[in-house]
Amino acid sequence: MNKRTVLIGGMVLVLLGLLAGGAYTAVQLLSTQKDGSVPDGTQVSQGLYESSGGNPVAAQTILVPASELPDEEASTVGIFLRQEDNSYFVGTGNTSIDISVENNEPSVATGHSGPEVEVVANRDTIFYEDITEIDPGVPDSPAQELVQLVRQVEPPTDLPRGSSMRVWGERRSDRVVATIVLFVKYQLPPELR
Repeated sequence: MNKRTVLIGGMVLVLLGLLAGGAYTAVQLLSTQKDGSVPDGTQVSQGLYESSGGNPVAAQTILVPASELPDEEASTVGIFLRQEDNSYFVGTGNTSIDISVENNEPSVATGHSGPEVEVVANRDTIFYEDITEIDPGVPDSPAQELVQLVRQVEPPTDLPRGSSMRVWGERRSDRVVATIVLFVKYQLPPELR
């Protein structure tokens, strides 16, 4: 019985070691590591497309930030919820947008898992609209790199709910006094326009 207890104890230790090693490996694979070659704000998206022959094709799109944007990490990133005077409220964390159309009128529902952040704009805040055109069709190559195109605009007064926002400025808790605001207005798919 003593040998049996030692054997079972040894097996339990080996099993715990394997679980700990697996957990460590999983964390290493899932964590984002900066290698210095990718600028802050670079967005990488992956998609699975159907080729003209009907076979699945994996493709990656890398969107490099425009030179007009700061090199440092944004103070907050999320989706636009509403505007009150010179404050723009942004939902952060995991975000979702659900667009439905009834009687040719689009309706937008948004969701977010993080805090709602108030972005305060003042006369010195610079606004940019992202005007990068990304082809939603099957890419010509498995990886394409695009440089983001932006244009400076006046502060928006009619930003659609659910538009993407990236903000640089001074963050204090759930409030950012913005120096630069980048937004992307969502586009309805052609079949819903």
